[in-house]
Amino acid sequence: MLSTQKIPRFMLIGLSNPKKPKEDMFSDFEEVESLVTTYGGKVHAALVQNMTRGDVDTFIGHGKIEEALKLIADNEIDIVVINVAIKPGQLHTLLTTFQKANPQILVWDRVSLILEIFSKHATTSEAKLQIKFAKLRQMGPRIYGMGMEMSQQAAGIGAKGVGETNTELMLRHWKEEKRKIQKELLTLTQQKMSQIIHRKEKGLPTFSLVGYTNAGKTTLFNRLTGQKDLVENALFATLDSTVNKFYLKKTGHEVYVSDTIGFIKDLPPDLIDAFKSTLLETVHADVVLHIIDCSDPQMLEKIRTVEGIFGELKIQRKNVMYVFNKAESISSIDKDKLENKHKEFTPCFISAKTGLGIENLLSIIAKRLPTFQ
Repeated sequence: MLSTQKIPRFMLIGLSNPKKPKEDMFSDFEEVESLVTTYGGKVHAALVQNMTRGDVDTFIGHGKIEEALKLIADNEIDIVVINVAIKPGQLHTLLTTFQKANPQILVWDRVSLILEIFSKHATTSEAKLQIKFAKLRQMGPRIYGMGMEMSQQAAGIGAKGVGETNTELMLRHWKEEKRKIQKELLTLTQQKMSQIIHRKEKGLPTFSLVGYTNAGKTTLFNRLTGQKDLVENALFATLDSTVNKFYLKKTGHEVYVSDTIGFIKDLPPDLIDAFKSTLLETVHADVVLHIIDCSDPQMLEKIRTVEGIFGELKIQRKNVMYVFNKAESISSIDKDKLENKHKEFTPCFISAKTGLGIENLLSIIAKRLPTFQ
């Protein structure tokens, strides 16, 4: 029986930077469209504003507002996504404005969309806690803004002080919820750290698979461990860190391998911070395999994105190794160029799907793991 559940209809709003190639903007739109698909929606309209012609209050300017209202009405849009992180006040202004075309409409920025996807994909209690914590972090200034708005409305009708009380109550509840979740996440972090320390004390080395989302990490993890974890052509298909024993024939010993959440550009620090307990396996791994889709036209930009997150997590460069996946799609000349450019990170070329280069990868891992050096 076919599902009758309505597929949400999305409209995207993005900024065009005159100083950057148009290809960058198209790439950004393609990525946010992939996010929408992962959420379960479909894009029916898009609008672009020159970033030099924006507006402090509405973000996109009053002229574009009129265009947007017509697109929302004509395409029966349910959700509008702004493809950057914007101020709470701007989101609120856009929401109240777009409600003229659809009273039930939702307006999200890029971070809100990512959090909604996280919410839909979360299965473990840890992931759900991390998402709730990230949402609370994001809501903080919005709660304050809502309280200030109540205060102004109350003052306007002569009821001075009522708004301030609402603000205080909302902020107190927000702080209490945040503290409660932080405490629960701290307990989970301590438990994970105990497991990591125990493995290190027993001399069991760990390598971790990390990379831009959709680079092929989980496919490689499954090939190495024989697992049948979820492999989807969707962003954030994996939210939790998965750890498994793996017999490394090159050494004759068991090692541990971990797979974790895929990264994406413009992830706010608060979001990374909320997922730190999930990322502990990566931070403390002996070798970090940065899995890179070398068939991706945006490969170099995505490498920079992941390296930036490595910096925020304080992952040591000497522990990082570059693994170029989908190597069957590039020429030997391109491989030579990549090898020379990134020789600091012991580059290796594989196909997680076909098994190409896996034996060579395992030989390099065996040499780099501290227990077997």
